[in-house]
Amino acid sequence: MITRFYPFALAAISLTAVFTLPAQALAAGRDMASRPAAPPARAEPPSQDTCGQGPAKRLLGTVVTPQARTTLVRAVGHDRIRVIRPGSIITQDLRSDRLNLIVDDSGRLLTARCG
Repeated sequence: MITRFYPFALAAISLTAVFTLPAQALAAGRDMASRPAAPPARAEPPSQDTCGQGPAKRLLGTVVTPQARTTLVRAVGHDRIRVIRPGSIITQDLRSDRLNLIVDDSGRLLTARCG
């Protein structure tokens, strides 16, 4: 008995899809055409020196040599220091206790930041 009505049920489902999909597409198009809402304003977190970037920023413009690195390790109190050169491949993990030293091609310190 169910098999006799199967073609009719299939036709009803197909017709429903034909009429509801364009309406859904139009509604989605209207949503996409409207201007997106501005993101909520974020309060800037207080800048805390969690990695010792303060002493490192005093060395801006100097060449990072092994001796300068040793001095910096003593000044910041840890050895979690990463020197990032142009084109170097680095991991994207965020560690607030690690000091990143960004240097140029000649090894001159451009900036220091936590991460």
